[in-house]
Amino acid sequence: MDLMLKSGTMRYGSLALFTFLTALVLAATDYDNAPTIGPAKGWLVIQGGGNVTNETTERFVTLAGGPNVNFVVIPTADERDFNPDQYRAQVARAFDVDVENVTVLHTRDRVLANSSGFAEPLRRASGVWIGGGRQYRLADAYLGTAVEHEIKALLARGGVVGGGSAGATIQGSFLVRGAPGEDNSIMVSPGHTVGFGLLPNSAVDQHVNTRGRERDLDPVIASHPDLLGIGIDQDAAIVVHGDSFFVVGGQVAIHDGKMHDGAPYYFLASGQSYNLKSRSPEVQDESPLALRVITAQRSRSTFFSGAVTRGSGVLESRKTSESRAIHYECGVSLYSLGNTAYPARPDGEHQIKIRAREVNTDQLREYTCKF
Repeated sequence: MDLMLKSGTMRYGSLALFTFLTALVLAATDYDNAPTIGPAKGWLVIQGGGNVTNETTERFVTLAGGPNVNFVVIPTADERDFNPDQYRAQVARAFDVDVENVTVLHTRDRVLANSSGFAEPLRRASGVWIGGGRQYRLADAYLGTAVEHEIKALLARGGVVGGGSAGATIQGSFLVRGAPGEDNSIMVSPGHTVGFGLLPNSAVDQHVNTRGRERDLDPVIASHPDLLGIGIDQDAAIVVHGDSFFVVGGQVAIHDGKMHDGAPYYFLASGQSYNLKSRSPEVQDESPLALRVITAQRSRSTFFSGAVTRGSGVLESRKTSESRAIHYECGVSLYSLGNTAYPARPDGEHQIKIRAREVNTDQLREYTCKF
């Protein structure tokens, strides 16, 4: 694993210059020359911090092209120095798969970040993961440099950019909690309000459930009604492609400037999708049953073509309080997430059809489960 380190700091010369940069970044969102709001070819995996679940890491690696492609990890949001061997082990644990071709890209010197040689690993990569810490460090080091340009070029050619905590917030166009220093309770910090704009016209917050941040995006959206506020629970994530995203492993709060049952936000559940163009959630599935996964073990199957998941779960009626514990075998990759309920319908004796997404797609499809 390569470790590219360079110390250095930079302060922007004036608020007027940064205001100009803000307008420029918010306007220049069509980085892949496509009419979609999210990446037309590539993918964003925006994770709320804390534990990165196996579903999130498996989707990230699969969407990048598998464990044998080139990955770049950017740990710059963290204040610590990085030992190459220790960080290699940390990345391996986080991804939980055998990814071998990993370059760690890190500097605080904007001149270096803007050099072609420093950004070269991004031109060879299919996946980039941006680590957590404080998002202002990412903005100060990379905003407007060759690194940001090459990250967007990677998306345009079909790659995937993921990130957790600060690495999630930096993917939005409007940077919240960007104040330098240790106080990350400040939602809007003049001079640090610009993100990478990978998801245009958005403000992304993280650690929502564990830090009581459900309402923190409200004043931001009230002042900037063109923005979509997305507050992601710790451990949860959204996967963005084209004009929609779907939720993985937890809840996501949507702040759209409207009132919803007396609150200025509402929640999307794990598995639910959201249309970025119409700014509305998917129509709720009306299947009569739901499969709630308790345990899951994925492998190959002779009965099903492709992936199979075996484990225990609960088959619930969505109209009554009836439920039954089952052992299942489903022809799709499922995950041990107790809050994920897969819509289901009967399909013969001891067999159901469920609606789920395989790890390489954002499309809901029906899959057979035997129990």
